[in-house]
Amino acid sequence: MKHRSMLFGCLFIFALAVVYLQPVFYQHASDTPFLSENPVKAPTTMNYETIKADGLANAIGEPVSDFEEDYGLPVRTYRTGYDFEVRVYNQLDDQQYIEINTDGESVQAIKVIGEGGSSLTPFTMGMTLAELTDLTMIYPNFSLKQNDRTVSFELMESDMNYRPLVAFDNGTFAVLFFDHITAKLQAISYLDQTTLLKLAPYPLTEGERPLFQTSQTISSEQAALDKGTLAFVIIEKMRGIQQLDTYSANLDTQKEASTLLQEVTENSADHLTSQRIHSYQKALSSEKTSNFNLTTEEWQELLQDQAITATATIFEAPVYDPTFSILSWFSDPATAERLSHDAAEKIGIAFSQENMVVLVQEQEEETEASTTDDIQ
Repeated sequence: MKHRSMLFGCLFIFALAVVYLQPVFYQHASDTPFLSENPVKAPTTMNYETIKADGLANAIGEPVSDFEEDYGLPVRTYRTGYDFEVRVYNQLDDQQYIEINTDGESVQAIKVIGEGGSSLTPFTMGMTLAELTDLTMIYPNFSLKQNDRTVSFELMESDMNYRPLVAFDNGTFAVLFFDHITAKLQAISYLDQTTLLKLAPYPLTEGERPLFQTSQTISSEQAALDKGTLAFVIIEKMRGIQQLDTYSANLDTQKEASTLLQEVTENSADHLTSQRIHSYQKALSSEKTSNFNLTTEEWQELLQDQAITATATIFEAPVYDPTFSILSWFSDPATAERLSHDAAEKIGIAFSQENMVVLVQEQEEETEASTTDDIQ
């Protein structure tokens, strides 16, 4: 009798196991083929590692006077309206464009477009993402100490594919901008840590970013003109890389771009929901997790309301550094397409503090009044 009780107990436990574990077995059987066809990258909390600083990475933080011993005096200076200005330098050849951000004393950022005489070691223009991964891992998570506080951010999949971030052992960084079509490196921005956190090109996951301070020595109108001119130059350089025709910088289109910008910034309640206005305000704050852009539907309503036609439009905020933002646009498939039409078009660019509007329209057959002669 005792043995029968034990046997019954064993069989009962076995039956329960079969009943309750059956879903688990079936789940594994159905999941296995799915995982093999669609592998998912395991999440990681691993913080970044650095590589040896070389080339222009060593120039970040040095006195501007030392930088200009190698590059000469700037050929053009653009005021931004914030606590830095942009200086453009001649190069050893016409193929490479180079500019720096500076407070007048030290080099805070260096942006390079195209190949030329500057040392980009260990990078090379035209290299692929696979070649970059031979040099270093591409890390998704970064945690930095700023004024004894931790600021963390995370690269999204599109960032890792088109705008990866590399850290050097001297405390500087480089954002590498890959062409969204050829997947080849076309521009680099070297930055110090503070500038990287102020620009906040990747979503914050912890802490707050430091904010740019408004300049007290330049009018907002002059800064807007300078940034508009710089933006036109950079857009033209990127279109030149793609062998596209030059935009016509048209006065009427410029006025309409300014009208659209004024509508968005001064009459936002007429065009945006309260939730969207909150998203816009957060994008300008220290808690910024992403830039603010108008949606297709918002643009359609705004253009119709103002009776303005367009082949392409962009509203983005904040834009503190026009070159950095435009390089990001040309590495983003969605935005780059708007600025890569192979057709005769005219462009208007408007700034209001950290807000930027780009308006692209069809070019009429007859000659347009153009401001391109004033833009160098």
